[in-house]
Amino acid sequence: MRRRATFTLTFTLAVLLLLIFAGINYFKPHTSVLPFHCLTFSRYELSHDANEKIDFAVSQDLRFVDLNSGYLLLNGKVTSGDKVTILNRRIVLNTGHEIEDNTYRYKIRTIITSTNDTTPDTVFNRLLAEITLDPTYVQLDITQLDDSTYLIGAPLAYLFSCQKY
Repeated sequence: MRRRATFTLTFTLAVLLLLIFAGINYFKPHTSVLPFHCLTFSRYELSHDANEKIDFAVSQDLRFVDLNSGYLLLNGKVTSGDKVTILNRRIVLNTGHEIEDNTYRYKIRTIITSTNDTTPDTVFNRLLAEITLDPTYVQLDITQLDDSTYLIGAPLAYLFSCQKY
């Protein structure tokens, strides 16, 4: 009988502690990173085999203004085979929501191509597929590394680190 009482008491205390910690975590204030602006330079080598060379050297300016607006600016050059083109596009975001702590999902409203952009859409779509799982939305994790440096991740991999400004 004493063994059963000890077990019941231990089990009750364990459940009580679990509920206390769950309650603390649930009611803990969450700090949003919005508005969020950061800038970086990245190089993406997206060749599928040795005969095909696709290399993006781009500056990226990520801006989440609020949950209803944001954009990702991509500026730089693209080497596709032996051809070098200019990339200058803005991915306009809206209808966003935080799906987890500092993981944001935004609908891609449109992609604006600048007049000096000479990169074919088929080549650009390779980079877009690297950044998104689906060309209709973008989902990014924002992980703070230090005071002004953040690691930006997509669902399948981390994409880049950037400096918040």
